[in-house]
Amino acid sequence: MRSCSPILLCSALLVSACGASDTGAGEDAAEAAEAEALGSYTIDPESGEVRATHTDAAGVTTTMRAGENVPVRWPEPFTAYPGAEITNTTRVEQGEGAFVTVEFTTSDTRADVVEFYRKQAIEAGVEPEIEVSGGETTTLGGENRDRKASFALQVTRVEGRTEGQISVTRGFD
Repeated sequence: MRSCSPILLCSALLVSACGASDTGAGEDAAEAAEAEALGSYTIDPESGEVRATHTDAAGVTTTMRAGENVPVRWPEPFTAYPGAEITNTTRVEQGEGAFVTVEFTTSDTRADVVEFYRKQAIEAGVEPEIEVSGGETTTLGGENRDRKASFALQVTRVEGRTEGQISVTRGFD
């Protein structure tokens, strides 16, 4: 299974959004200002929400939002686990492509959460290829390259609650 770590994807977006470049001696101030205008990165001081935007040389714009109050827009057919408390969301969009990572907690069992997302993955045409359970943690994941879709789920039982993180990607090459 080819995986796309949310941290790596967001890091790459954020680094590229900064507009950093190795400017040559011949580049003038106007070119440098134009390069900086291609991306932005902000943190809301009240909510802590992070927003980043980057437009590449081909004119393709990538946006990212991350934080506790970022609305979740799932790639279909994925949905939030019923009754779960969503504690953080990261969403990256590029054209028709979307990558979303949602962290959540629920009082339901780890097995119930895994089964819920296994059914959604299969409905999305992504057959779970990997399932690893050890101790109190289960990891489930898979991809469908033809549909440009993948998912990864990790759930851990901690003190009577199940903490989970699911990442779903659709539409990226």
